[in-house]
Amino acid sequence: MKNIDYKYYRNKYVDEEPSFPRDKHATISVISHKKNELAVIDEYLKDCEQRFDVEYIKPMSSVEQAWEEVMKSTNATFNNRGKNIVLECMQFGGNREFWNSFDSEQEIKDYFRACYKYVEWKIGFLHTHENIICAAIITEPNRRNLFVYYLPVTKKWLRKVLSDDESEADNRLQQRNEEGMPMYWHRVEIDEPLLSHSEFWKARGGLTSYSDLQEDFYVKVSKQYGAKRGKSYSLVKNTTLRQQERYGRFEGDKYDELYYDDLPF
Repeated sequence: MKNIDYKYYRNKYVDEEPSFPRDKHATISVISHKKNELAVIDEYLKDCEQRFDVEYIKPMSSVEQAWEEVMKSTNATFNNRGKNIVLECMQFGGNREFWNSFDSEQEIKDYFRACYKYVEWKIGFLHTHENIICAAIITEPNRRNLFVYYLPVTKKWLRKVLSDDESEADNRLQQRNEEGMPMYWHRVEIDEPLLSHSEFWKARGGLTSYSDLQEDFYVKVSKQYGAKRGKSYSLVKNTTLRQQERYGRFEGDKYDELYYDDLPF
């Protein structure tokens, strides 16, 4: 793999003043981690503590220990298959224009604390911070972010309805209804929730869950701080009705395909 000169990249594309005025943008994204990646987070945070300004809204001793404590406190179950996503990070950032609109560093910290409150409400187990293990504001020379690490624990999920029929490998097959569609049953458990990345986001919109998240965050938080929303280029099926109306999106438009080319020649 070719080595990348990150210093050159930053100087050329980050530090360079834009030649035209840009809108203020606040960002929100989700990063997922597997069980064998937890130690890397500890190393990353320790490295940031040595190199940058780090302020913890919610500190922790170590990721693995905090993860175990949340599993115990919530009494969550977990189907460990080795490749499961067991931890997520909701990351908040913004462009230079957005940060320059604040009058002081304290106002920026207050904004990040508003973001943390939003996380509690949006992904917190029973709207609490019980499944959140760590929240850190990291200020670098060219950027600043809030990282909120949490377990995707859900109180409701779907389970396959199994039939008495078996496959050639002696595994029970999923039961189907009269139309031949696979059957599921809904399960709700507050005292014994499930740690599951897929079911966690299904409960929050399924295919449109990330799009819903960005739209909801804009309406409830970043819009109040003067941020603007960029145009949505997601497939229409992954776009909320509110976004479709705002951006004039419709099925079959030039962005409603995985690949598009709008070059003039």
